[in-house]
Amino acid sequence: MSDDTLDTFWKLVKDVHTCMMTTRDGNHLRARPMAPLFDETTHEIRFLTQLSSHKTDELASNPDCNLAFANPSKGDYVSVSGQAYLTQDRKLIDLLWKDDFKAWFKNGKDDPDVGVIRVVPAQAEYWDSNGALKQAWEVFKAKHSDTQPDMGENKKLSP
Repeated sequence: MSDDTLDTFWKLVKDVHTCMMTTRDGNHLRARPMAPLFDETTHEIRFLTQLSSHKTDELASNPDCNLAFANPSKGDYVSVSGQAYLTQDRKLIDLLWKDDFKAWFKNGKDDPDVGVIRVVPAQAEYWDSNGALKQAWEVFKAKHSDTQPDMGENKKLSP
């Protein structure tokens, strides 16, 4: 994968402050909104989590997960599939901690229920359409001609 492609990937996901994390609960898929924290040097996407939550049980049983990022106003979409790892590494919690997280952890970063989910991407795919207005124009043009709409760049990435 080229550096340009990787740079585009990080640019698209870093603009999104909430993504949907999908895990497997037995035979069913479950998704919930999560606040991603990015580490471009390790290529990980991290999340602070309550260790007592259902998602940690689900990830312990099956670490495969998907992260879906959407920025409809810009026409940007990213899907990341990978493996999730749970940790209570105090140094990592200290590094990732933001004061806003006290809303979920009343005892702050020293709360025994604080953990980190580290998602190591196995593959990703992104769609970068250069904005909703351009998308609308492309659909309009295609409806009134014999052409397919140009919905922007679509790339698959894997290590």
